Amino acid sequence: MSIERVYLSLTLERLWQFSLQYYSVREVKEACLALQNQYHGNVNLLLLLKWLDEQGAAIDDRDWPKVELCLGRSESLLSSFRELRRKLKRNLPDTLYRETLQFELQLEKQQQSDLVDCINGLTLGNANGESMALRYCRQLEGEHLYAVFSQSYSSDEPTDTL
Repeated sequence: MSIERVYLSLTLERLWQFSLQYYSVREVKEACLALQNQYHGNVNLLLLLKWLDEQGAAIDDRDWPKVELCLGRSESLLSSFRELRRKLKRNLPDTLYRETLQFELQLEKQQQSDLVDCINGLTLGNANGESMALRYCRQLEGEHLYAVFSQSYSSDEPTDTL
């Protein structure tokens, strides 16, 4: 059985805008934070997978190691910074804390850039089965979170920050 190739126009800006809009939904934000904090998942990867699901595209199982390698480059830096920011939260003035949040957001965007470069170097196939986001949630043993990610949310929602 051959898999039909899917051609997508994935750019950093397209993924970033989708992510900001999708993450602005309160239930999605809460589920993303649970995925990150309780199941040690990567929110940027989940957002990418949700975008691919909505495009009807899938990453071949053989390409997962490439995606994981791509994430590895930025994940340790992002995780370390996020942990430091949390530790400093009580001791920083509000303005300085907001600056740390903005810097973390820049790191998130860089990670999405890495993911876009990676995905654009892969051959994507048609999604013929369960969603990529569901597979990821199941892999992390957080399958129940998928109930939130499976919902369609209006693109008229206000934009928020990640």
